[in-house]
Amino acid sequence: MNSHTFSQSKYFDSRWFRDTGLEGTRIRQILSLIGTGSKILDVGSYNGGITRRIKEQGNDVKAADASSAFADLYRELGIPFSQVDLERPLPYGDSEFDVVFAGEVIEHLADTDTFIREIGRVLKLGGRLVLTTPNVASLARRIMLLFGINPFFEASFTFPGAGVAGHLRYFTPSLLKSFLTSCKFRVEFLGTDSITLTPNYGSVFLAKVFPTFGRSIIVVAINEK
Repeated sequence: MNSHTFSQSKYFDSRWFRDTGLEGTRIRQILSLIGTGSKILDVGSYNGGITRRIKEQGNDVKAADASSAFADLYRELGIPFSQVDLERPLPYGDSEFDVVFAGEVIEHLADTDTFIREIGRVLKLGGRLVLTTPNVASLARRIMLLFGINPFFEASFTFPGAGVAGHLRYFTPSLLKSFLTSCKFRVEFLGTDSITLTPNYGSVFLAKVFPTFGRSIIVVAINEK
């Protein structure tokens, strides 16, 4: 099994998608950063929950995902969909998009070099990458490590159990910024959504004051290739 086949077998229904609570906070921030009136590619689009909202904001959007489980739904929504392996070349033209959105995707990939390189290829010069990924240095994870508790790291595609998400890469804000800069992106915004101590409670205010402690890393990076 690899990251592509794992995603196909894991994310075939909507049970992993939430748009309320802390996830709702993250989604609202993402939509604000994406904006309106642009040609968008949503890579790792999953069940279309965010893709649909991107379209409703007045964008021309296409979707791509490892799984084709929601292809019929995209057809109903009138959103062009492609089943792809995100560690291989994307089926889109050079400089085709104004914005690429990659929400909670990069942590699932082994070959992040190809992933970011392909995003840079399909983005216009000056186009924006809006990317989110879990923050390995979040306050909750730091506290768990302090007490020797596993902060949701995974040993394999099956261990430690049903909650395994297939995360292969773990980022801090500074590491993600350095990586994107090395790939010829200029980081314009580096923030977070909320600081959490429990799975269901977070502070948006504290996240603005101490962004490196937030649960998610949220980046807007400009393609300078």
